[in-house]
Amino acid sequence: MKNPQDFGTYGAASDSSPRSRWPEVIGVIGIILSVIIFIDKLDDLVTLTWTEEDWSRLVGSYVADAIVRSLPPVGWRLVSSLVQMALGVLLFGGSLGLRRRRRSGVSRCRAWAVLAIAWVAVEIAWAIWWFSQHPGGFMGIPASTWQGYAAFGIAVALVILLAFPVFLLIWFSRSDVRAEYESWPV
Repeated sequence: MKNPQDFGTYGAASDSSPRSRWPEVIGVIGIILSVIIFIDKLDDLVTLTWTEEDWSRLVGSYVADAIVRSLPPVGWRLVSSLVQMALGVLLFGGSLGLRRRRRSGVSRCRAWAVLAIAWVAVEIAWAIWWFSQHPGGFMGIPASTWQGYAAFGIAVALVILLAFPVFLLIWFSRSDVRAEYESWPV
């Protein structure tokens, strides 16, 4: 009987050394993230023209008022949703390429990472400007508390939104990783 370490990624016996697992792991994370992005932005498109009455049916009138007052204009939400859906499609394609061990998957994931970081900068700048237009707070929360919540939310969003793209750029820059993916077919 063969040693379990002699089996390749897909369970077949292999005479060569076992393949690294990072393309599958990163590929699956990218696929899951891209599907989440796509579903979230599809939801944003569905609720694009919702009125306060529509929101009230879902969350109650008190919260609906705050949602409607804090939402950016429809045009911005439309552009943001479409850009992020396009980025999600790019990440999905790149992640599939990673799972198939194709250099084009790495190129697409790198392109996604750079574009995602640029788009995060645009979104955060927009969010800072937008929330500065609402200095009075919402839902009876004092202005200083509201501004603190907004700043905390923006800081958390930065960490969450930048974590994966920054990780990808660092990961693909490692010499051992680069040597591996450069041996893959296009």
